[in-house]
Amino acid sequence: MRSSPLLMRAAVRAERLVYRIAGLPVAVRQLFDRRSHASADVIRGAYAIAYWQGGWDTVAEIAIASLLWPIGLLAACLWFTARNGASIRKREKKGLARQFADQVRLYFTAGVLPPWYYIFRLYRAQENAGAYLQRSETKAGIYPLLRRSVWTELNDKKLFADFCTENGIHCVPYLLYLDGSQAPAALPDYDLFVKPASGRGGRGAERWDRVAQGQFVHSDGAPISAEALLGHLKSRAQKCAIIVQRRVEPHAELVELTSGALPTIRVTSCLDERGEPEVVGGVFRMAIGGNRTVDNLHAGGIAANVGLDDGILSSASDLGIDSKLGWLDRHPDTQARIAGRPLPMWSETKALAIRAHRSFADRVLVGWDIAITDDGPIVVEGNSSPDLDIVQRFGAPICSSRFGDLLAWHLLDRGFTPFRTSASATCAKAVSLGR
Repeated sequence: MRSSPLLMRAAVRAERLVYRIAGLPVAVRQLFDRRSHASADVIRGAYAIAYWQGGWDTVAEIAIASLLWPIGLLAACLWFTARNGASIRKREKKGLARQFADQVRLYFTAGVLPPWYYIFRLYRAQENAGAYLQRSETKAGIYPLLRRSVWTELNDKKLFADFCTENGIHCVPYLLYLDGSQAPAALPDYDLFVKPASGRGGRGAERWDRVAQGQFVHSDGAPISAEALLGHLKSRAQKCAIIVQRRVEPHAELVELTSGALPTIRVTSCLDERGEPEVVGGVFRMAIGGNRTVDNLHAGGIAANVGLDDGILSSASDLGIDSKLGWLDRHPDTQARIAGRPLPMWSETKALAIRAHRSFADRVLVGWDIAITDDGPIVVEGNSSPDLDIVQRFGAPICSSRFGDLLAWHLLDRGFTPFRTSASATCAKAVSLGR
């Protein structure tokens, strides 16, 4: 069912409020600290500029966040300690009270909310907690500062595929685009993959395998005729536009690293000081269990870091909000080795990401979802505001890596320097209108 505009606006407001609460201690500290030009200080100084400036909406959000943070923080600490505390106590020998106290302290010192205490494994060590960038600092902070324009073909899967085809970027084409206006008389006679034309996290994706002429089977095993499937897709398109693609098969060496869904690599590229794309992160994602449709971590998948130089995989885990799974050296379903395994065609995969980013040079960073097939790497999607949680969970904290240096360079190049104003002057900016 299509969400109502009122509910969508409420969800956006709620998300913004969570970001305000998360960023409040970091933004307040920037009012008084004299910062250096270290990457973390530059990035957080720019974030504070974005946090405090705005109109009455900003003032209202900050006021509400200032009232709600004690309740929200304590409730979140209790919830995530109850959810993860026993597993971490058993595995890391760290008591529940210490985990709870860590979460409270890290909120004030580094703006870390309770879920990310577990996602980033800060129960092990906190000395680098300030080097991790939080979603509030990226999605609602520096990303808007780094954009030259809001709109991009990356935000629409149909337009993205068209753009890639026109610019010679090897990407997965679509067979059909359905938006409720017109529909074909018949479906293509292939294994099919269906997804919303706009969306994220693998939500709304469907896999339909062709088993005979005019017969398909859903990923859950339910059979359906081609005629009935076309009717189903037409009905879906009345609610939101969808694209239909031929399902892509993974490279022969990667088949054993999935429960059935296509495994992909989230390759993050960032423009360097000369405006040339550079690969700064790689995470290989795999489906487990009964999931045969998507490999996304938000859909219950696992992932492993990819060595940027050699393409060798690390141990794998899930997103980490629930700590029961832990870290795995082998795929839990197939028992195929993950840790220490080199990816095939890794150099070609990096080259494809760099070549694709050159066609989107108005974006400082892009998260590419790339599949490796027997015919070589192919772009599945591009993300204009990539989630950096998975880069940091499986790799290094952003602000202690080359990635952080590049983000800081671009922010300084755009004139967003760290705060060096007095508290009173900065607070005045927070209530200024039209800024």
